[in-house]
Amino acid sequence: MYKISLRLFALIALTAAAFTVAPIANASPNPNTPDDGKSLVYAPTPEAPASTTPCDRACLNSFVDKYFNAMASRCTCNIALAPNVRYTENGQEVKPGEGIWKTFARRGTYRVYLDDPAAGTVGYYGDFSEDQGLLQGAIAMRLKITDRRISEVEVVIARQELRPSGGLGMNTAGVMTPRLIDGVEPKGFVSPDVALLEPIPPADRATPQQLGSTVDRYFQAFSNHSDANSLFADSCSRRENGIDATGNANGPVVDPAKPSYRLFTETCAGEIDRGFFSGIDKFRGRRQLVIDSEQGLVLDLAMFDNPGNVKSVSISGVGDVAVPSEFLRPITYLAPELFKVENGKIREVEGLSWPVPYGMRSGWTE
Repeated sequence: MYKISLRLFALIALTAAAFTVAPIANASPNPNTPDDGKSLVYAPTPEAPASTTPCDRACLNSFVDKYFNAMASRCTCNIALAPNVRYTENGQEVKPGEGIWKTFARRGTYRVYLDDPAAGTVGYYGDFSEDQGLLQGAIAMRLKITDRRISEVEVVIARQELRPSGGLGMNTAGVMTPRLIDGVEPKGFVSPDVALLEPIPPADRATPQQLGSTVDRYFQAFSNHSDANSLFADSCSRRENGIDATGNANGPVVDPAKPSYRLFTETCAGEIDRGFFSGIDKFRGRRQLVIDSEQGLVLDLAMFDNPGNVKSVSISGVGDVAVPSEFLRPITYLAPELFKVENGKIREVEGLSWPVPYGMRSGWTE
């Protein structure tokens, strides 16, 4: 009896072993297989020695490049993340490895870096593609580097609004997304204007406080829709979502009853003085994400609230102009803007605008 029991026990043990699969250390899941959020980090964060020495510009920019490379590989294992890293995407807190990490394909050729070595922050403004390159978009990003690890990530993403005219087609706008007056135009993100990339001569560089004050005046003028000629350089230009928002003779007609009135035909100051957007948008939660004194760049973020109850605005020399029906609903717009400031005046403004639920916050000011 004893020998039979021993043989039976051995047989049971061998059978159990045959159906047991040993785990493979540090195995990475298939990035194309949905994991329902169960595998947010595919491998341990690489070790990096703590350092109290700030990153210089090259060091900061390398973190941006590695971050995008990691997204393209669908693996957070290739970047040094702080254990308590905080990540927001369009104002919502998500975990690294989620959100755009699941769909990102590659960066485009439009690339602007902003660096503040003293604060350990780096900004980025450029284009990208998703869904194997089928969907285009633009991204504004801020990284905070602490002890050579990424401790904060803040991104704002604007995508093409693709709406099929009939039948089955790619629809990226969604039924609840209001149509933008100037949706993202991929053709406007080929390469940055040279002025955005040019450093300011050392003798002419403004302090971060001076640069921030200049941008503050921009928002004050925008809110008051008052004369702002002294704020802008003569050659000032502004773009939104890759579309010329100044000096654009083919700007959009917002009121069919007033076909002669087009947005974006005036100068930087002229568009503010007209006051079309000031009549329907109120900004809040403004923050200057990164200030780069060497290049005279400021990356700013504001939330623009549209209450949806303004049906017309009065435009000087035109009269009352009807507000497009897309604006007749409560909606908030996430609006990062990149400013180039030279000699105390704004030379260029590059902005994004993306609709989010009314009253939504940025995720960093509360």
